[in-house]
Order: sequence, then structure tokens, then C-alpha cells
Amino acid sequence: MTRRTLLVLSLLAMALSSAQLGLARETDRTISFAEGQWNPEQWTPLRLPLHPELQTFIQRPKSLGTTSFTEEQKRQHLDNVLMMTDTGTEEGEFEVVFRIGPEDGTAPGVFLSPTWTGDALETGIAVFVADYTMAVWLVGTDPQTRETQYKHLVRLARWQAPGVNHVLRCRYSSARSTVALQVDDSDVVVLRFPDHQINSYVGIWGCHGTCDFYTMTIRRDGTLPWSGAPPQ
Repeated sequence: MTRRTLLVLSLLAMALSSAQLGLARETDRTISFAEGQWNPEQWTPLRLPLHPELQTFIQRPKSLGTTSFTEEQKRQHLDNVLMMTDTGTEEGEFEVVFRIGPEDGTAPGVFLSPTWTGDALETGIAVFVADYTMAVWLVGTDPQTRETQYKHLVRLARWQAPGVNHVLRCRYSSARSTVALQVDDSDVVVLRFPDHQINSYVGIWGCHGTCDFYTMTIRRDGTLPWSGAPPQ
């Protein structure tokens, strides 16, 4: 093989590598929830099955959020606002920048791999972050009563201060039936879901009190680890 042939092959390999890198970067996207910066047509509002109507997020200048709920809304479990989007991949990672409001029990969060009927959420995986914890729940719906059911899976005893920005990261894999989670600089929590099909849909969920969602970044390739590794 001549030196010129080697040079041509090397240049072709570099071009292919650059193209692949560019493609990977193009598949990453950050959605800003600031006013006028996101496309509502790419999002689907959902409700819990017993909700009589859809609850919607409040558009603020720099975020989407919720306000304080009344005691009557809380008694009727109407203190939940959800909307979802399609990431386009069943193997990926997303992160949300959000803020916890001052009310006791406020728990902004995310959900992933939902199933739904019409505009009603049937099943899914929900991750909520309150000031005192990050908690993961498997969400289901009673077929007779249509009441939403929550199976508690795990929670971190961890403080997240209200009124400041936090980052919740979630990696998911259909092939592995696995989800990896991290809030800010916490240890990574890894959960397997052998009986729940991981799909490409994810969403934000405002719960119990005032909260704000600022951005969501969606990546086709995740970086959260599935298992521990020795230090380098």
C-alpha cells in the first residue's frame, strides 16, 4: 500500500469520524421552557384518570411551572400537572433543570415510559424531588376504580434547598429494562423494570406546590453509569 493511499484512507477515516461526531451532536437537543422558546405542539398534556379535566402549566418569563394548590385541590388529588414529549429513542438520557417551591411537600419531578388512554396517564415511572428526598415510584391505574396507584421503589435521604436550581438526570434503556438516576451530585441510583416496557416518551410533572422547570436536555447516548467502576 503506497503512502498516498494511506494518506487518503486516513483522511477518509477522519472525515467519517467527524461526521459521526456531528451526527451525535445533532441528536442532542436542549429545550428551554422560557416564554416563546419551546414548541407546545411537541408536547402532550396528560391528566390522572380521575381528574375531570387537564391541568396545565403556567408560562412564566423564564420557565414553566405550577402555583400553590388549594386545600380542596389537594383533597381531590388535583395538585398534579403533567406533559410529555417523544425523545425518539428508547436508549438515551435526559436532564431537567428545575426549582422547588417553598410549600411543604412540593415535589417537582419527571416521568418516563408512560402508557396512556386518550389524555389519561395509565402507567409510568415517576421520579419526584422534594426538599428532603428524591423518590421513585411505579405508577399504575386501578382498572375498576380508575384511581392512580403508586408503588414506592426507592428514595434518597438527601436535602435539596428550595428556591435554587437543581438538575435531575435520567438514563434509560429498553434493552436493559433499566433506569439510572442522579439529582445534582448524588450517587447514581440504578433500577431495573423487568415488567415495565421502557419506551421513548418522557415528561415533567409538577406536584403538590409551586415549582419551576427551566430546561430539558435530551441525548441519544447516556453517560450515567449502570454500575460502579474503580477510580482512575
